[in-house]
Amino acid sequence: MQEQSKLFPDHRRLSGERYTLDSFRTAYGLSHKEAERLFEKFGPSKRELDLLMRARQDPRQFLNF
Repeated sequence: MQEQSKLFPDHRRLSGERYTLDSFRTAYGLSHKEAERLFEKFGPSKRELDLLMRARQDPRQFLNF
């Protein structure tokens, strides 16, 4: 596994609760590889990852028609 500092882009600010990689993987039943990929791309923010996973489950709820 990569160092925490390399998993998250330096230019983004974090606020609020954070997932650990294992807690995120467990919460959504993800493989280690998929959880790590999403963690690297979006960081550990619980708020952002929860929104991402909601959008993945039902993208229609985020579209305006």
